[in-house]
Amino acid sequence: MLAEIQTELINNLGLDQVTLIPLGQPITISFYNKWLNQNYYGSMNYLKDHVEYKSDPRKINPDYRSVISVTQSYFPVVHKTSVTLPARTALYAQNSDYHFWLKEKLNQAITLLQTKYPNEIFAPYVDSGPILEKDIGYRAGHGWFGKNSCLIHPKKGSLFFVAEILTSLQFENQNDFEIIPQRDMCGTCTRCMDICPTGAIIEPKVIKADQCISYLTIESKTTPPIEMRPQINDWFFGCDLCQTVCPWNEKVFREKKIPMTHLTSTLPMLDIDPNEYEALVIFFKMILTSSNKSLQKYFYGTALHRAGGFGLKRNALIVIANRKMIELQTEVQSLLNDPKLAELAAWTARQLN
Repeated sequence: MLAEIQTELINNLGLDQVTLIPLGQPITISFYNKWLNQNYYGSMNYLKDHVEYKSDPRKINPDYRSVISVTQSYFPVVHKTSVTLPARTALYAQNSDYHFWLKEKLNQAITLLQTKYPNEIFAPYVDSGPILEKDIGYRAGHGWFGKNSCLIHPKKGSLFFVAEILTSLQFENQNDFEIIPQRDMCGTCTRCMDICPTGAIIEPKVIKADQCISYLTIESKTTPPIEMRPQINDWFFGCDLCQTVCPWNEKVFREKKIPMTHLTSTLPMLDIDPNEYEALVIFFKMILTSSNKSLQKYFYGTALHRAGGFGLKRNALIVIANRKMIELQTEVQSLLNDPKLAELAAWTARQLN
């Protein structure tokens, strides 16, 4: 049913994969519930609050019958952020906030679909609804679950977003439809687990969120424990080590002739030159001396907006300490009276001394 417009969506919108599958109970829901019951989700309570809908997306809207699963590569950069980021950030954050531009792509796809199926319902979801997106992507054949819990595709690696269009559209003969999921091709490789600085991948496919650098620098609303701060190294926002070290992504880098740079480095701490260091000093000085409101405004439209002013200052203080950036002692001292950052600022000041 989707075959006649699938190519059009991929070619015109730059999507990588587009597949229509029936909606139903996720095959990984028991795994997800076990993860929740083990309290591995940190402070992300919304993950538990939405479990009823995640167990069956048809509870969101009983008219939904199917889901169009799409993937969108984000590296090399496809929608460059307008803000210069001299600090070490996750690759997806090199793009502007995908919640906006990827959702716009889905809306364009919906416009096309609506002309062909005017009586059907279509609703876009871009990491913004109570559905298990990776489960849908897996069932759509868009990748297998790697040991780092990311979807990995043999030709596209794992550096892609997964998004969906939930719809009332359905197959003429739903029972005849079958997509064979990608076979798990990780084998005995444990490179993603071995490289994690904090040991957040506690077993294959299981991430303990409150040990993950991405969680600690993005989702968390508190400061990390003292013993974990040095392990964050120079990651200012997110972390990609368990992906950039993956042989399947290395294969993509080779095939696309992507040169090895800071962006794809697997070093614990980047080796930067004097000019890069100076840019980092200026960047962190701006963050530490700006109001939270100003930072929210400055980073609006970027992924970094999610961390908020507090999160960005927290992350800057940790990187400043780990890099021993003594040029910023004054700015660090200025936060010693901040009610939320005083303890962390004092710790950073001690590292600089």
